[in-house]
Amino acid sequence: MKVLILSASIGSGHTKAAESLAKKLGGDVETVDFMSQEISTLNFLTKKIYLAALKFIPDLYDRLYKLTGRQKIGAWTRLIISGLMYFPFKKLLEKFEPEAVVCTHPFPEAAASLWKFLHAKSARKFLLAAVLTDYSLHEIWIFSEVDVYFVATEKMKSELAAQSRPNQEIYATGIPIGAEFSTIKSVEHKTPTILIMGGGLGLGSIEETLQDLNNVDMPLKIFVVAGQNQNLLARLKSLQKKICHETEILGYVENIGELMSASDLLITKPGALTMTEAFASGLPMILHAPIPGPETDNALYAVTNGAALSAGDLKISSIVKQILENPASLNAMKFNAKHLSKVNAATNIVDIILLLKKS
Repeated sequence: MKVLILSASIGSGHTKAAESLAKKLGGDVETVDFMSQEISTLNFLTKKIYLAALKFIPDLYDRLYKLTGRQKIGAWTRLIISGLMYFPFKKLLEKFEPEAVVCTHPFPEAAASLWKFLHAKSARKFLLAAVLTDYSLHEIWIFSEVDVYFVATEKMKSELAAQSRPNQEIYATGIPIGAEFSTIKSVEHKTPTILIMGGGLGLGSIEETLQDLNNVDMPLKIFVVAGQNQNLLARLKSLQKKICHETEILGYVENIGELMSASDLLITKPGALTMTEAFASGLPMILHAPIPGPETDNALYAVTNGAALSAGDLKISSIVKQILENPASLNAMKFNAKHLSKVNAATNIVDIILLLKKS
């Protein structure tokens, strides 16, 4: 079966979810960054504007996220996005001629949905699947032309079912992550080990967090992952000599699973893919600096289910000390994180897509 997987390089989560699905599918699969300049200059500029809004005017982004979450405004937003991004999708469809299109971001999903709406009587047919990569449902994802939805939780499934058409399939599979997380085992160590991350873009006050950990008076081992943020990586290496704990500074890495298995606590912004990987690793989290909107909802999910603490206005160092000095609390958080894990999400999603395409 020919499958076209469309992701968006807005953060690394959508891309990583797409990659995990592509590896499970194997065979005749094309994975495309729908927001790259090679696909569309307009799409690329939209991505740049989005990232600038997150960095410079997060309050505006938060308001737009909440505004477009309303049913009527969300419908108009979906229509605008699908219209603007229709032609890049049309070209991809003509180039690859897929039997199934899988979207891990709502922008390509919108364009694909519009194509199916406009060509309902066309001889060209493809299964359209949407894989939601957050722990809350938003109006921007909801299209009647989608054949099958894959969501993170049963609650999201129920919310989506209340707005779906009768013949749409909805599965609460969880968010797809790499196959290595299905076999991950914790590594025993004597020194409490902290992992600091900020997603693929290295966001979330990482420098300030590292400096603040100097206030923890027990010995620590610290891994810091800067992601693709080269400027951050350089600043962290300059800061390293001022840190009183054993500290290892890393850029973009492929072995996040190994780092998580070697850690007792993860300090990160609440990106859904990072959280999902932490759940699979049984790794408790301190969540801070969320991107307004979806990441605020992600944090609420992890905190409510006892797998994380939200830093809020508290010092990260004080929360670290509180957790590490209470082994029972730490173990409870590990148990809760593991309980939320759905490590077979990618396998289950692929199996369902193949089954639906055969039927």
